[in-house]
Amino acid sequence: MRTLFAYVMTDDKGSAPNPFHDLCTLALCMPMTRGAAQVGDYVVGLAGTRLRKGGDWRFIYAMQVLEAMTFDEYWHDRRFRAKKPRGESGIRALGDNRGTVVAGTDRVLIGEKFAYWGREPKPVPASLQFLPPAFEPLEPGGWPRACGHRRITDPEKVEAFRKWFKGEAKGCLGDPTDMDERKWRKGC
Repeated sequence: MRTLFAYVMTDDKGSAPNPFHDLCTLALCMPMTRGAAQVGDYVVGLAGTRLRKGGDWRFIYAMQVLEAMTFDEYWHDRRFRAKKPRGESGIRALGDNRGTVVAGTDRVLIGEKFAYWGREPKPVPASLQFLPPAFEPLEPGGWPRACGHRRITDPEKVEAFRKWFKGEAKGCLGDPTDMDERKWRKGC
């Protein structure tokens, strides 16, 4: 049985997740998600209030986990050489392959089937409105009900997400929301 992991992103700099070089990797944040997600599961990043400019809930990215590995394996795997940070500008500077364990969980998630919308986040459709309520504040301007990820295991909800995701365009479809325009060269 597949699981859908959802979390709220407070920033989007292009390194967590890293949607470049034809694979989406999650290495620098969400240690609980990285530790729990299995091959075949789905991970989505919802835009926090600032990223969605206070409007309706939206997706920054979605991916299906193809593979998981340790940071050491990630560092030494030739497929991920381009994800090592290099230079001060462009997608090379945004690399998440740092060769060291980040945020306490020695696990990197890799997705080949992914959609990264970045600064043009995708609205959460009516069929997936079960996602946002767990993150809504108890009162306007208050703290969210809980931080971290949500683990959705209800087969009907996971299937609703799978059907929606199957029909979406895949790949790096937009630029990061919080990119520094002076240092950025089109990356997707």
